[in-house]
Amino acid sequence: MKTLTYFSVLFFVFSCGSEAQKTVTDYAESITETELKTHLYTYASDEFMGREAGTEGEILAINFLKNYYESAGVSGGSTDGSYFQEMTVTDRSGNSIDSYNVLGYIEGSDKANEVLVITSHLDHIGIEADGQINNGADDDGSGTVAMMEIAEAFIMAKEDGNGPRRSLLFLHVSAEEKGLLGSKYYTDNPIYPLTNTVANLNIDMIGRIDSLHIEQPDYIYLIGSDILSDDLHDVSEKANEDYVGLTIDYRYNDPTTLVYEFGRWRENRYYYRSDHYHFVKNNIPAIFYFNGTHKDYHAPTDTVEKINYNLLEKRTRLIFYTAWEIVNREERLSLK
Repeated sequence: MKTLTYFSVLFFVFSCGSEAQKTVTDYAESITETELKTHLYTYASDEFMGREAGTEGEILAINFLKNYYESAGVSGGSTDGSYFQEMTVTDRSGNSIDSYNVLGYIEGSDKANEVLVITSHLDHIGIEADGQINNGADDDGSGTVAMMEIAEAFIMAKEDGNGPRRSLLFLHVSAEEKGLLGSKYYTDNPIYPLTNTVANLNIDMIGRIDSLHIEQPDYIYLIGSDILSDDLHDVSEKANEDYVGLTIDYRYNDPTTLVYEFGRWRENRYYYRSDHYHFVKNNIPAIFYFNGTHKDYHAPTDTVEKINYNLLEKRTRLIFYTAWEIVNREERLSLK
């Protein structure tokens, strides 16, 4: 197990004389179930019309995210300083879709050229033929609002003089539901060199409890943490051990593990089914954070009142602690 450097270090903040010392825990505690819930009740509301890529609902979603980052003091991450990466992609049926990734950026200090990319997908599957709206509260509203809160915690630290050593890119990808198209577009057209991208933390559905954990709900599935980098796995394990104490379930590291989805048993293949995949294809170590599927997966019943907000808070804090160590440790994560 590697020795972690920044988790044990106290950070001092002095403003107008002196203030109380602040630690990484103080910033993690700014991530609250109340704020997560407030964001999600807007983002996964009927107003956003199911957030399907290429639709009016997606435009509402990307502007919501842009306005949030602007107000929080997080810079735009595109080359021109804007928050949008415009793209035209082709879905599985051959249809052309004009869509947008949203990028928030926090520049690092002495290792600013190295970047940690945190991802979630901003889109969902839109409106059913009968008019029912797929609000996607868990998929992936939960990952979206988690990223918002993590960004806020990091910008608070930077404003206190405790900013990250490495840079952070908060990449909300679109067209995930069309075939991981937004993340593919970004890795094919990176804003920051992939050779300088130290890791990807991908958050896709972290607000619910699956049928395997009804009796022990304080869990999270981690997929891929040790596949390309032992360092990444060790950092993640230590963050959980020291600060959060969730049960980490690694069963889906094996893509052949069976799951019951859409009325049948099939191999899960989760390692290939979310946006981290296009990063690992480029030899960038990644963790996919996931709560498993449930009966409301890809259904109009995936709604905000079914989210476990206390658990969403814990899972989001775990990702924040892991990100904090990655961007502040002396050595870059090594590959196997």
